[in-house]
Amino acid sequence: MWRFFIHRQSVDWVWLPLPLPLSMIPLIMSATARSWRKTAVSPPIIWPLLILLVAAILRLYGLSHIPPGLTHDEADHGITAWGIVKGVHAIYFPIGYGREPFYDYATAVLMRITGPTYLAGRLTAVFFSLLLIAAMYAWVRRALGRSVALLTAASLATSFWPLMTARQSLRSATLPTLFVLAVFFFWQGLRKLEIGDWRLKIKERSPISDFQSPISSFVAAGLFLGMSFYTYIPARVLWGVVPATAVYLALARRQKLGAVWRGVAVTLMVGLFIAAPLLLYLRANPSTEVRLDELQAPLTAAANGDFALLWRNVSGGLQLFTVLGDPSARYNIPGRPLLTPLMGFFFYLGVLAAIWQVGQSLRFGKAPRLTGTTTAVCLALLWLLAGLSPSLVTGSEWSMTQAIGMQPVLYLFPALGVVQLVRFGFRVGSLERNPAIKWGMIGVLWGLTAVFSANDYFNRWANDPNVRVQYEATMVAAMDYLNQHGSGDVAISTITPNEPHTPALAQMTLHNDRVIPHWFDGRSSLLLPNSPGATLILPGFTPLPVSLAAFVAPTALVELVPMRPTDLDQPLAIYQLDSAAVLADVQNQFVPPVAPTRFGTSLTFLGYAIQPERVTRGSVVQVLTLWQVERPLPHAQLFTHILDSSGQPIAQADLLGVPGETWQPGDRFVQLHEIWLGEETAVGSYTLAIGLYTTDDGQRTAVWVNEQPQGDLLQLARLEIIAANP
Repeated sequence: MWRFFIHRQSVDWVWLPLPLPLSMIPLIMSATARSWRKTAVSPPIIWPLLILLVAAILRLYGLSHIPPGLTHDEADHGITAWGIVKGVHAIYFPIGYGREPFYDYATAVLMRITGPTYLAGRLTAVFFSLLLIAAMYAWVRRALGRSVALLTAASLATSFWPLMTARQSLRSATLPTLFVLAVFFFWQGLRKLEIGDWRLKIKERSPISDFQSPISSFVAAGLFLGMSFYTYIPARVLWGVVPATAVYLALARRQKLGAVWRGVAVTLMVGLFIAAPLLLYLRANPSTEVRLDELQAPLTAAANGDFALLWRNVSGGLQLFTVLGDPSARYNIPGRPLLTPLMGFFFYLGVLAAIWQVGQSLRFGKAPRLTGTTTAVCLALLWLLAGLSPSLVTGSEWSMTQAIGMQPVLYLFPALGVVQLVRFGFRVGSLERNPAIKWGMIGVLWGLTAVFSANDYFNRWANDPNVRVQYEATMVAAMDYLNQHGSGDVAISTITPNEPHTPALAQMTLHNDRVIPHWFDGRSSLLLPNSPGATLILPGFTPLPVSLAAFVAPTALVELVPMRPTDLDQPLAIYQLDSAAVLADVQNQFVPPVAPTRFGTSLTFLGYAIQPERVTRGSVVQVLTLWQVERPLPHAQLFTHILDSSGQPIAQADLLGVPGETWQPGDRFVQLHEIWLGEETAVGSYTLAIGLYTTDDGQRTAVWVNEQPQGDLLQLARLEIIAANP
């Protein structure tokens, strides 16, 4: 029931369409605003805990069904984590495009308690998100003061991007947390050197500073820095913030800072030692990082003298803050920038203030004016640039994950901007005499940020039909149906039948052990499980073409699973499939092979059909082939060639709608190949041939007829191509 409201005045209420549990957010923010004047005498821990409470509410509400389904990336993480629980350990997982392992090991810890559920992955992301807020607050408070720390934490707790990140089962969620911890301990080391070597006055001293030596802080920083390499690719850029900060200190101090450089060296050496096993593995296995080659494409083009793509991506990356954001619906409201207009104003104000402060410290000919605050804002600027750099290379697309390294520090600058505005702009009248008013206004601002972020996420984004497609809401509904009603063999059609995709989703959402799923893409194939009776599931995105639908027409429709009226992938149709009857119908219409024919040890060829029988130039010829599975063949691909008199293909189609890695012995399937014949095709007689190969190595599978080898393709029939009627 929608019962969310904000108390705007004593008797005036504003109703917003947000769920009841979220009604705690404005109440907490309102209490914060009304009580701000008590901050000085309240226990310091109260306000961070209130912020964490708001963050927890936003991150845990409806976590099992929002996002509205599961992406294959999330499912793959869940499968990997469960494999770790079962004893499958690795330093790098090549599944998908290749993945660093830290998140999967962390999820595996929780899965030991929850079992193989995708919710464990989302709870892991929530944990690291809350830890990020706490760690960022701890560092900012020591570096820039309590006010900036509270506002930064509040921004991280209530803004849209961190909320999105915290509710997805993706490894990127762990990177900002580990890097913030590295920054925290690196900063601790610098402060201790300041106290010990330069005798600067530090207003606050942490209990950690009293017993922990600088070297131990730098070791801890290196530990977390090295661990960050096991989270996500942008960590390979972020480490540069550490030596860059030391360079700044050397320039600002204008003297040799041997102690600082020794601390930096310790941090980097420890980080390198921790990261070395992963780096050595990747160097020995460069082919595992498929995605990295794709991301480097703009730099490769620029190195060859073509800067167009790089400049375009740089422009897109710079617009992320307030102009135009990630266009992908998977991780964003398409085009929504990272910051709202008001938050963006404070962000730019904070950035300008930070640049001015750092610039003043670097003025040559003047006495050094370096303070701990100046060093902190310089580190923050370097961090912002390093975190943004991946999106400057790849552009705005997928920036919600590619720019994840800058997420914590992005929300530091609006806090700096607000504090600067309060400090220099509100020193008049009642605002100066009554700080509760100005801080109350700020509290309301951040409360509204929570409200608008919640509305954008839970209402706009989660209910977007394109988002439901991205998170395969239809397939999740199919799995829910099978959990309740399924039994035996089930042929499931999907646009992504390959193992890392929808089958992975099923492993995380299908908990009915009586169901045996078989996967295919109904747009080009029809799978018949080796079972006298089987269930057939056809979603709207994979309608059977007419030539295949004819075989299923007599099949009984059991149910149309209800979907939302706005869903794009519907209807979700459930059929009771008589595999034997359908197979007999197919065989009656197909030409059988002249002799028993098999392709390697994986497939037995059962027959073919050509439609239409008279093929004209400028038309499409449909070739249907019938197969029986003997054993799986990963990376399998079928091809149909039309060969001229010299044996060269004039036209072809390479397609397989039933992935070879999912083949189950005894199953049969019909594969449809559609070949377009251009108007320039010469009239005459051609040979129709078929074959099987594996895409990872391009090797064709041997053909055996009557247990005798017959090369690597099978000639089916002669194909007469005639001129089109005038």
